[in-house]
Amino acid sequence: MSTRTQHNLQPLIKKALHGETEAFHEIVTLLQDRLFAYALSRTRQREDALDILQETFIDLWISFDGFEYSSDEEFLGFVYIILKRKLSRHFKKRADVVEFNEQHIKDSYDILYPDYQYIEGLLGHLGEQDRELLRLRYWSDLSFAGIAAVMGISENTAKVRHHRALSKLQQIANEDNERYAPKH
Repeated sequence: MSTRTQHNLQPLIKKALHGETEAFHEIVTLLQDRLFAYALSRTRQREDALDILQETFIDLWISFDGFEYSSDEEFLGFVYIILKRKLSRHFKKRADVVEFNEQHIKDSYDILYPDYQYIEGLLGHLGEQDRELLRLRYWSDLSFAGIAAVMGISENTAKVRHHRALSKLQQIANEDNERYAPKH
């Protein structure tokens, strides 16, 4: 994923905190792609990701009364906590429904990310925290400070875990390539 330019959200957040809907709309516009990418990486269903994204922004608007701005990273952490709660509720509601359509998933992601299924397969070999960190970094394009805010860890810890997760992922990919490499 490409690196997105970072925007100073503080002026927009302050206006939105005072009820200015246009400022809130600008915040939504700035965040929607990265939040959608993260939700889609978790749900694997475009419609579900869009519903969760909409619910996230509704809850964000409602939650603004109790929010105090300290930094963009803290704000992003706040937004991702709302998003993660929505995802958790989504999966709890769907726990009784067994619905897996491999072809639908393949068709959806081959258009957006040709190697998506391969990468998801490799990520499946990592622990949940490593998968979460890599999704936040590459699907949502968060900085290490933003990842730290979302995961409740220090920025340095986020960097170390990121390096270790990438090393594990590289090792898994190498093993996978060796397994399917032509034998001479």
